[in-house]
Amino acid sequence: MGESIFESWPKGKISREKFLKLCAFGIGSLAVNSMLLSSLSSTAYAHPPSDIKITYNPKTKILTAVIVHNVSDVKKHFINKVGVGLNGKEIIEHSISQQDNNISQTVSYLIPDAKAGDTLSVEGYCNISGKLKKEIKVLK
Repeated sequence: MGESIFESWPKGKISREKFLKLCAFGIGSLAVNSMLLSSLSSTAYAHPPSDIKITYNPKTKILTAVIVHNVSDVKKHFINKVGVGLNGKEIIEHSISQQDNNISQTVSYLIPDAKAGDTLSVEGYCNISGKLKKEIKVLK
């Protein structure tokens, strides 16, 4: 019972040294493949926002954006930044530490300089990967 696997190793089939090298190679390959698979699976769930619904009220000068971004954990995967532009120039950059809920992030901003015909844009950034930008024209 006290003998090792190598003391009873069959002669002539494969050397112990070759067997150990094959085992080491197999374990190394398994480790590399596991790391690769784990990194791919974490980014497989990362995605940019799927939509941004923007409204602007010219009377109150309030822009509201609902950034649609379905996630399972709002603390680990969320909209971490929102950029607001007026006629192609960024006027607001807002950092966010976690998403409102599992479906979306809602933001509102006072935009006093927007007037009829101007273009307002909102860009939402996923903290893991991707971003989405949408625009609207300011109406009278």
